[in-house]
Amino acid sequence: MTLLPLHETINRWIDEAYIPQQPQAMIKTLSRMACSNLTALASMADSFPVGDGLVYAGYEEVECPIISAFVTYRKEYPLHRTGALKFKFAPAQDDGSGFEALVIAAWVSDEDIGVQMIVMACMPRAYASHWLTFEQECHRIASSAITYRDKVYIVGGAEDTFDATVDWNDVYLPADLKAGIMQDVDAFFEKGVAIYQRLKINPFRKLLLAGVPGTGKTMLCSALAKWAQAKGRFVIYVSGANQFGAKFWKIHQALDMAAESDSPTIVIVEELDAYLDEESKAQLLNVLDGSETPMNPRGTIMIATTNHPEIIDNRVMKRPGRLDRIFIIPELEDEQSAEDMLRAYLGDDWCDQHRTIIPRLLNKPAAFIREVALSALTVAAYQDLDGLPLEVLVTSLESLEKQIEAKDDFLTAHKRTPIGLIGQGRRNGNRS
Repeated sequence: MTLLPLHETINRWIDEAYIPQQPQAMIKTLSRMACSNLTALASMADSFPVGDGLVYAGYEEVECPIISAFVTYRKEYPLHRTGALKFKFAPAQDDGSGFEALVIAAWVSDEDIGVQMIVMACMPRAYASHWLTFEQECHRIASSAITYRDKVYIVGGAEDTFDATVDWNDVYLPADLKAGIMQDVDAFFEKGVAIYQRLKINPFRKLLLAGVPGTGKTMLCSALAKWAQAKGRFVIYVSGANQFGAKFWKIHQALDMAAESDSPTIVIVEELDAYLDEESKAQLLNVLDGSETPMNPRGTIMIATTNHPEIIDNRVMKRPGRLDRIFIIPELEDEQSAEDMLRAYLGDDWCDQHRTIIPRLLNKPAAFIREVALSALTVAAYQDLDGLPLEVLVTSLESLEKQIEAKDDFLTAHKRTPIGLIGQGRRNGNRS
């Protein structure tokens, strides 16, 4: 007995067991994996139009003796189902006839291509273009990651998604700055997109949040993500955490997904300067200019952060339109913001005595206040103290101040001395 390749076995089964039962002339095609993606199918719009008054009317699982049916998962989301599915398309106005399409999906393993899914579809020849319209919509939904819009979708990270948990009220910034950032983002989606479209400009806005490390830029981005999701907007986070690191193509992939999502989208890029090697700077200019930016008719905002704006090319920083707005995120400058933040971190352990350290928290980044609070609370818990005595909080503050001073002195003393077992050239693969 000769064993046929799996795709030939599927092809023969369709010819012998399925097509003879159909009253119309049939055609077979290789189809996209998205047509077997159960999460994408669940996100397909009800009565999606495929042409000539016909709409998608659902699908059902059918028996296929040559392929076992099983489903792969991505975390809690069902992905691709092997076996056979029958898709139904019906007249939108209940007049006339529709059609059905059979899809068979299977995983194959090949020493040259590795593990790959093949998907074969069979439909009436007269409705091939209708099927292709439906197939393209399946692909759009799957490739845009719109099926994961209840979470922040990650491009290029070690994980696929994360939950945005920071509330807007938990962001501590000068009131006018905080209001300005929110107004810029909200006004773009609510009114600005229509203005961009009227002027025949790609509705793509770019904001940069610049500030020293620890000023709360990450928290601000997370709060904007949670707020945007509550408004039904799609949020994509670009990460350099996987094996490829911070590469510009990840930003472009995120913008492609935003365009495919067909919904208002925020793309977050932390530490933008890390993505800008010499090769990528020209690409970035084209993307920021809009010449190579995928079009999202519902509008896309890219919110980028940087600790080192001086690294970013002046062609980006100083040319209007490439970055629409630059917001400087300062260290805490007013006592009320510093007190509000300390109160939030200390919670029920706050007492009025703690207010005496507030002046010493000014002109410090938000991360400094958080560490003072967390260190003090940890010591108090370790010593089984009743509440948080002022002296423990002061000790935590002074310890962190000394640590920062010692670090600054060390870095100043070794500013021109290479640190490490090998020089930078060796780390980059050069022996010179």
